[in-house]
Amino acid sequence: MAGDDGNRYSRKGFFGELFSFVRKGVSHHVETKLSKALNAPLRPPGALDEVEFLSTCTRCKECGIACPYGVISVMPLEAGVNAGTPYIDPNTVSCHLCPDMPCIAACEPQALLPVADPRQVRMGRAVIQTEDCMTYDDKVCTLCYDACPYPEEAITIGEDFHPEVLDACVGCGACQNRCPVVPVGVKVLNPLNYRTAVADEETWFGVIAKEEEENRSKTN
Repeated sequence: MAGDDGNRYSRKGFFGELFSFVRKGVSHHVETKLSKALNAPLRPPGALDEVEFLSTCTRCKECGIACPYGVISVMPLEAGVNAGTPYIDPNTVSCHLCPDMPCIAACEPQALLPVADPRQVRMGRAVIQTEDCMTYDDKVCTLCYDACPYPEEAITIGEDFHPEVLDACVGCGACQNRCPVVPVGVKVLNPLNYRTAVADEETWFGVIAKEEEENRSKTN
């Protein structure tokens, strides 16, 4: 038991130091490395940002026990730093966004923080996978929209019949759970992974735009 306590405190100390570093502000390059290293899954509602969550969560499993729908699972021992932490797999089941959030109430170490309304939950963000979504293959499908607990607030169907995720997305995973194709046409990313993906896209297109502007200047 003493060895287990030592490992737990060492782990907490390590993530505490890492979080202190992240809290001071990190570059996109560092966050990208963190995203790849942590390989963060979708966490229960109210979860702290990933690094702080990993340092705060005691792996007590109480949030999963409290979930009335059995939605919350525990990462296996071989999951590295994520071992023993709670997660939700949208391919199997999605969060029901219980009004009273029993999982949060059961979290004594406050790795899951209270939210006033389920609409304020930010478990992650759904991202349309255009290479897999069947609407990009000239097929009609509205299952992600139909599954969303907040249609027209969190997701809409555009004039081109492609689904579009909006800022009100809570990341519950209902859309991914209902997607009929494999690989899925919509995927919910953990907040850390979503920020990294957005920054990657903005950086990529920003570089392209800058190069195009430079090329135009040279030709003129």
